[in-house]
Amino acid sequence: MNSGLKYLTSDDYSLLIDKAEVVIYDKDDVILQEGCACQSIYILKQGLLKVERATSGMGFAIAFLQPGEIFGEMSFLGEVATSAQIIAETEVEVFIITKTVLDSLLKSSTELSNRFYQSLAYNLSNRLRATSSLVSCLMKRFGCDLDYESKRTGYQGHDNIPPELIGEVELFKQNLLEVERNLRLKKIEEESAQEVVNRVCKMVINAMREQIIDNSEQENAIGTYLFRETFPFLMLSSFVDLAFRKSRSYHNDSYITEVLSQNEPEGDGHLGIYIDRWIRSIPTCLALKNRGSIIAKTVKELSTHWAHKHPMPVTSIASGSANEILDLYLHANPPHVHVTCIDTNHQRLAYAANLSRKLEFDDHITFIQDNIFLLAQGSSNISIPPQQMIYSLTMGNYLKDQEFVVILDWIYDHLLPEGTVILGNFNTYNPDRPLLKHILEWNFTYRSIEQLEDLFASSKFSGLPIKIEADEFGVELFVICNKC
Repeated sequence: MNSGLKYLTSDDYSLLIDKAEVVIYDKDDVILQEGCACQSIYILKQGLLKVERATSGMGFAIAFLQPGEIFGEMSFLGEVATSAQIIAETEVEVFIITKTVLDSLLKSSTELSNRFYQSLAYNLSNRLRATSSLVSCLMKRFGCDLDYESKRTGYQGHDNIPPELIGEVELFKQNLLEVERNLRLKKIEEESAQEVVNRVCKMVINAMREQIIDNSEQENAIGTYLFRETFPFLMLSSFVDLAFRKSRSYHNDSYITEVLSQNEPEGDGHLGIYIDRWIRSIPTCLALKNRGSIIAKTVKELSTHWAHKHPMPVTSIASGSANEILDLYLHANPPHVHVTCIDTNHQRLAYAANLSRKLEFDDHITFIQDNIFLLAQGSSNISIPPQQMIYSLTMGNYLKDQEFVVILDWIYDHLLPEGTVILGNFNTYNPDRPLLKHILEWNFTYRSIEQLEDLFASSKFSGLPIKIEADEFGVELFVICNKC
């Protein structure tokens, strides 16, 4: 066991351990409460501990502690309340050194005292350095996204919008205004109104797509023009309003998918609900609504071949509220699995954790708060045992190629010898791509089958056979690979 006190000699460390009390805790026992006065220093002897913080939400971890790591020292030194709760993730053995015992030891030897406090200072310095490094890393990473801040003026060619597109846009506005007037005067049936709205919305988006293909150098000008002209109408849809206001990032991904799954169209004015029904019917929204099916199917198949008594370990990266997993446990015969859900959004994790407790299957799910970009930079301290399956439905859409490969390598290292990885990525040929980019301002990293094959070939999965499937809508690709 490595000591978490760097500058102590072996004799120093032995002296501390000799004076410590060894306490055994069962899984899920709370060792240190958040907000309490700490009168001892703790050193983990054996097992795994998780760190939870009330501000992040109950039921999921923000960090893990390995054997040799020390905790409680900052509260002990500063006589302030502890900033987090420490819980046994497995059965653990912990060395506990009380303040009285430690004070006596340090007073007995100036050299020991100096080395002890130097070790604590080193630990604190490392934490601060790591935090500063991660903040810098994330600032640079998210700086790439900030470059896209909605610039809607000054595009070359903006004064030369194709006349065909202008005509389609004017027809779009006229038709919708006529439907709105007829609805207000009750001169049109709901079904007929929906047919007209579907037709004119589809026509104007198709016109934009065709003009971008024919005039690719003017894509941004064309997209901006269509955005300005259609925005007052499309924003009557509650989903368009939500999708536009919520930045399309992986920590909001699952929430938007949940809204689609609820299938409750709404909108403002006479037209809003009709436009909302239309947007919910486009291929991308249908694909997002149904994307969890491939995961549920694979988990069930793998679990039928799982021959061990303990549950089959599965991990979801960028899990959000993990609806596809929660749904599995609602079935009469749920699979024999334990799922670890990793995400940065504490609200979605807290929602899932609370729901799993209410439905009494929280023993089957572990929630961890962490950021995939830290994982991609090799800066995460996520600690999980080898898994039979690791998957992510959304992660690939937000990663650069180099980050994608780093996470692939991490997945490879955390899979059992015959484990399975499934990763989703938006298809280069997604039929809604112009709409997503120019109207909703959803900016993804789209990839083709060939690009995904190249990324796997650049990772530790190189040489292993992979299968890539498109969903029925042509929106997303799913890569499946077995580690052999």
